[in-house]
Amino acid sequence: MAWRRTKGACCLALLLSSGLFISVSASAAKLEEMLEIKSALLRPCEKNLAYDCVKVDVRFNVDAPIETVWQVITDYQNAAQFISNLRSSTETSLATNSVQVEQVGRVGWGILNVDIRTVYKVSLNPIEKKIDSVSVGGDLQTVRMVTELKSKANGGTLLEYTLVTDPGPWAPLAITEELLKRQARQSFVDLRREILKRDNATLKR
Repeated sequence: MAWRRTKGACCLALLLSSGLFISVSASAAKLEEMLEIKSALLRPCEKNLAYDCVKVDVRFNVDAPIETVWQVITDYQNAAQFISNLRSSTETSLATNSVQVEQVGRVGWGILNVDIRTVYKVSLNPIEKKIDSVSVGGDLQTVRMVTELKSKANGGTLLEYTLVTDPGPWAPLAITEELLKRQARQSFVDLRREILKRDNATLKR
């Protein structure tokens, strides 16, 4: 979830498959209660590796049962319908609990935007509610994403997400780090909206 120089924008597309809905009247403090985003520069990315990475960690709380959250975050085929920055998203089954996901997302800042194609191999663990995604093609060079869901005592769900990526030479790491954090915040807006929409629809049945 780095990039070829020809595309000009790095790992932002990795975060396009998540989101959070905040109403107009929601305060900044309320947002921080629901969504926590931290980032760091890893120099090097891992021990004995020659390249550096950006790491983004997200903790996301949502008032919906874990099964509903799992249904939404694994709905790759329809993700472009509820993730605002996704132009297209398709999945191909590889094996039981293993899929290949190809997405085209628009990323950038202000009027500076570019379309990015990403291809991931996604390993699903529906029992432990974990997802491990690794880039295998497209405009990304090296990316790994890990997502884990945990049920909360109040019936809600805690989502923990980690992204580690080498952004390549397109931009300084510090700039990439800030763009990834901005993209994560917007992406989780869309995801939470869809989660609550489906949860409400279930309650009305």
